[in-house]
Order: sequence, then structure tokens, then C-alpha cells
Amino acid sequence: MINAIIIEDETAAYRYLKNIIETSYTSQITIVGHETGVEKGIKLINDLHPQLVFLDIELQDGNGFEILDFFSNSSTFEVIFTTGLKDYKEKAMDYFAFYYLNKPIVKEQLTTVIDKFIEKQTAFNSEKYAAFKNQLESGPKKISLTITNGHYLILDIDDIIYCEADGSYTHFFTTGNKSYTSSNNLKKVENILQHTSFFRIHRSTLLNLKHVIQYNNAGEIKLSNNKKLLVSSRNKTNFLRILKLMNYTIH
Repeated sequence: MINAIIIEDETAAYRYLKNIIETSYTSQITIVGHETGVEKGIKLINDLHPQLVFLDIELQDGNGFEILDFFSNSSTFEVIFTTGLKDYKEKAMDYFAFYYLNKPIVKEQLTTVIDKFIEKQTAFNSEKYAAFKNQLESGPKKISLTITNGHYLILDIDDIIYCEADGSYTHFFTTGNKSYTSSNNLKKVENILQHTSFFRIHRSTLLNLKHVIQYNNAGEIKLSNNKKLLVSSRNKTNFLRILKLMNYTIH
């Protein structure tokens, strides 16, 4: 059973959403709580630890992004935005929202999104691990980076230690204590490197697993260049699974 909460300050919108979920997903999702503001929403998440949060953007005492900022390093839930604001979709995606639905919510769209969320819960099974391992072994060896003024830089993928987002740019940190800045955003870089040994440990950090030399249960990683990074709580479980897949020893 998936525990979900709704953070929504419009009573009619809350009741409509709750009714659809409770009638269509009786045996799969339980609405365990509801709040109408930022501070109370944060407390509700801390108290109930939901797996899924339906989140409006405009709330009584602020906006939904403030809630996500509060949990930026400790998020263990997925977010589906439900809002009447149409100009925030790109920002919502920057926060790694699972989906963004505009009000008035259409039942068919909502159920399609929830079905995808439920399907995702079983994404990491042994067959997909095997496929992932095969991808690592057969993935690309080099990457071409757009730098400035139409210039490109070719890097060996194995030399990249980690990538860090900086707005619409991405900083690449490589062996030999070198760094480069690309005009591609991190999402595009992640798409290019999706069949390699890279893993998103945080919304702003993409890590080459081959350069991990130590990891502890506090979520801290030590890299081959002695840099230390933190894995966000929401990514920790899958990070550990992939490390084990790659035959790393977990300390």
C-alpha cells in the first residue's frame, strides 16, 4: 500500500482529488493526511513519511516549492503537482516532480499519471539490473561537450568523476584535477550518459560510480579525487542497489 498526502488549500480541489484516488485505487493508495499550507505541510510530511505527495503550488502561507526546498537533501517521496498555474511546469521539472497536472484536473489524466507512478515502484527488479549491467559494459566511451562559441571538447567518459548543475550549464570534474563547463544542462548530460556508469545522487549532481572509493551509511561518498559528496535520501536505496550490482563493497 502506498501512503499519500495531499497539500492543497482549495477544499473543492482536495475533495475531488481525494475522491478519485479513494474510488479508483482502493487497494493501492491510502490518503493518510491533508494540509493547506507550507509549514503545516512540512510537519505532515515529517510526521507521516509519505511515499507520494500531491502538491499545489499556491498555498495559504507560501508556495509548494518552499516545501521541496526544505526537503531538498532528505526527500524520500515523489511529487505530483496539481495546480492552476500554467507557468511553473519547467520549474517543477527542475525539482524532479514525478508529474505536473494543471487544474481543473481531468480524471483520465490523473489516473494515467498514478498508474505510471505505481508501475515505477517495481522498476528495480533483477531483470532490469541485468539489463543495466549489460548497458554499462556496452555503453559509449567518449562524450562531446559544447563549450563556447561553437567549440567542442571530447572527453573520455571514464575520466569524468562527477558533473554538477549550474542553472543551464554543467560543470565537469575530471581526473588530473581538471574541470570544464558545458552549455548543456544536467538533464541533457544525464540523457547522453544514461547507458553508462553515471547515477544521479542529487538533483544537482551526476556521479560516475567507477570513481566511488568509499561510502558510509550517513550517505557520504568519497571519490577518487578525495572529493566528498552526499547522496540524497530519496536516491539512497537505488544508489545502494546499483553499487551492489557493480560489485562494490558497502562499508
